[in-house]
Amino acid sequence: MQHSTVLFVRRLVCRPMTGLTALLAVVLVIGTPPIIAADDGSRQQIDGDLILMQGKWSLVDFVYYRDNIAERLPKAQRHGTRTVGGNSYRLKLRIGIQQVDDQYSFRLYTQQNPKAFDVTTPGGDTIKGIYEIKSDTLRRAYSQPGEPRPVRFQTGNQTYQVWKRAMDRPAKKTDPADR
Repeated sequence: MQHSTVLFVRRLVCRPMTGLTALLAVVLVIGTPPIIAADDGSRQQIDGDLILMQGKWSLVDFVYYRDNIAERLPKAQRHGTRTVGGNSYRLKLRIGIQQVDDQYSFRLYTQQNPKAFDVTTPGGDTIKGIYEIKSDTLRRAYSQPGEPRPVRFQTGNQTYQVWKRAMDRPAKKTDPADR
């Protein structure tokens, strides 16, 4: 610990502490605690890409690739939201006549190239995929349970999705004089 930090901590310890100074002393001595921790028992800290994924997302594109042939449904037949909190998300999805409204947990592998994820379904199956997150756009490609992880986007046998961060518009203020 640097000399100036030691003197500061001694001054804090030698006088009665308020709640704020006690918290500051603890942070200086032991460091900052993680902001968010995973809730699946893995003790995975939420940082980097996982922080970028937090929040609500709207489905932009959904394509099935089977033997390198794309099957894209019209926009009117594909709607969805993903609300990510920690290392889990709630998926509300309507693709054609199929509907999903379930909770999933996931784990990221940011050191792989391309970056990868595993999703655990409510039934306990594991879905393997790859992802890319840039600004407010999330691209994902994944295989069916038990199948190998995709190695590239939009090829082979995979489901490809594009999500955009949902921005909540502030409520329009009305002037009482306009009533």
